[in-house]
Amino acid sequence: MKKKNKIAFGKLNLLRNDQLNNHNKIKIGFVGGGPNSFIGYTHRLAARFDNRFDFVAGVFSKDTKKSIEFGMSLGLEPARCYNSYKIMAIKESERSDGIQAVGIMTPSGDHYKIAREFIKNKVHIICDKPLTSKVEDAVALENLVKKTNIVFALTHNYSGYPMLREAKKLVEKNKIGKIKVINVEYPQGYTVAVKKKDEKNTLKWRLDKNMCGPSMILAEIGTHAYHLMRYVTGLEVKEVSAEVNSLSDEISVDDNAFIILRMNNKARGSIWVSSAATGGENGLKIRVYGTKGAVEWLQDDPNILKFTELNSATKIITRASNCVSDLSIKSSRVAAGHPEGFFEAFANIYTEFADAIQNIKKRKKLNLVHPTVNDGVMGIKFIFAAKESSNLNSKWIKI
Repeated sequence: MKKKNKIAFGKLNLLRNDQLNNHNKIKIGFVGGGPNSFIGYTHRLAARFDNRFDFVAGVFSKDTKKSIEFGMSLGLEPARCYNSYKIMAIKESERSDGIQAVGIMTPSGDHYKIAREFIKNKVHIICDKPLTSKVEDAVALENLVKKTNIVFALTHNYSGYPMLREAKKLVEKNKIGKIKVINVEYPQGYTVAVKKKDEKNTLKWRLDKNMCGPSMILAEIGTHAYHLMRYVTGLEVKEVSAEVNSLSDEISVDDNAFIILRMNNKARGSIWVSSAATGGENGLKIRVYGTKGAVEWLQDDPNILKFTELNSATKIITRASNCVSDLSIKSSRVAAGHPEGFFEAFANIYTEFADAIQNIKKRKKLNLVHPTVNDGVMGIKFIFAAKESSNLNSKWIKI
């Protein structure tokens, strides 16, 4: 390992060791993510990575017995396994050792009303995406957060990958010049084989517009693509022209979206998201082209970033190598050459959420790295604008 790598990872290991000996852990509870929930498992694991949280309470089922049984299997006290988020918010607020933060991983239509109960008691929130299923709920939640001194993090976890963050830094350092073209793709194929008779069992709450919003595919992965575009480039979308529909004869919700975007610097962008891409697994990709160069990142191979300077051969930059930014290094957990991926990226959001909470306690200025409630609001406005455009034969709609 080169000298810079050794120094960087020496500092990083000191930080990690300090976290492992952390005696001021933040007490956290979870709402949702019961048995057989992949996203629930992911949240709980991410919260444990850097030893910043103490998992003490949760609601895992409306059935009291099931919630207690599952909570106990995770090591919780039976008295802190609840069957209602409202009861949990009240009971935890009455305890001297009550939760200081809560993770929400329910259908998005429930996010606002759940978050509101905990915000009343000054509990910090980390919430799964998308933020809500309605624009008015998203705006109301943002206003509520602004009125309080709480931290609100949104788990757009792909922004936690070290080499995705390196792409962001290259853009900020003007290494690719003025951005002209942006492309994000997210092809999956999980609904291709779903038959009408199996639709309800497979897609569940995603069929309910009150829970999911106006478009299943945009809520499910479209907001990830949109956030990634904004995160890396630092640009905002002014207008969208979209075709959002179902390519399946069997399912009744949108499974594919083609979206063209006009950016605020006059660049042009495109997003393609789909669950109708046969054989697609998780091919999330972002490409950004500027006047001086270009960057390209693919989640299937997350530890490298392609960087091309004008009139030069493409360079492959590897994670934790001696030329990456401090932000990228700080987002890494293992030395160069070892694979690092999804769970670690998710954990970066949790650790940055913890940092923000500790900074508020110490009255330090917040330097938020994680996605915020505002990112969530922008994502919901994007969904509704794209769907409106599609309903109007791809008419350009302002966000």
